[in-house]
Amino acid sequence: MLDDRTIWYNISLTDGLGPAAAQKIAVRLNELRCGPEIILDKDADWLQSEFGLSARVSESLQVQIEQSISLPEIEYPISMLLPGDEEFPNDRFNKANPALPVVLWALGDRRLLNHRGLSIGIAGSRDAHELAIDATRELAKSASSSGHLIVSGLAQGVDTAAHEGALLGRSGTIGVMASGVKRHQGFMPADENEPVCLVSQFMPNEPWSGPRAMQRNAVIASLSDRVVIAASGKSGGSWEMAQLCLKKKK
Repeated sequence: MLDDRTIWYNISLTDGLGPAAAQKIAVRLNELRCGPEIILDKDADWLQSEFGLSARVSESLQVQIEQSISLPEIEYPISMLLPGDEEFPNDRFNKANPALPVVLWALGDRRLLNHRGLSIGIAGSRDAHELAIDATRELAKSASSSGHLIVSGLAQGVDTAAHEGALLGRSGTIGVMASGVKRHQGFMPADENEPVCLVSQFMPNEPWSGPRAMQRNAVIASLSDRVVIAASGKSGGSWEMAQLCLKKKK
């Protein structure tokens, strides 16, 4: 019989079943007070009616669970976090807006994913004016000094300033990557005790790409209670991030 982690991994691989549908499943399982093993002996009609999935996605989920693909091998110090794991942001997973991915690959201080205070996402242009860069760094430092967690991407410019300020404030920072966490290019501090966590929804060796950067922005918003757009042009990733947050009323 499959364990809960393997079931969730198979859920994440189901064709057409994205984060929003996975969140529906997690919320309903919580209401039923049971784990994902309940779906193992259910047919597509039950999955459709119980979780509010489409007929096509319900059929795909049934097929995927029957295939029971095993968990991938993990190379230390990278972790693969799934719903139910102690370090997975389980409380946020059920209510994140936009919804969180089922699988998060993590490197560094994973405890930050369950930070109890306010999480502030910061996004902005790589080539922002130096005044915006300085303001971002001071904002992140002040927020972090007040006990707030900073969440940002891993690009130059605004993202880097956000992480620098957060480390000065000492509450911690999460870097959300548009590639796999193995491609962090030396961002992780030399001191392992620094409150830094890198996370990605992509397999550890996956390269950066434009579409992945857009998907990454949604995860920054998912892990944040508030989002600041420090600098943006009238198009591009920062602009799209702003539109996403306005749409999600964040």
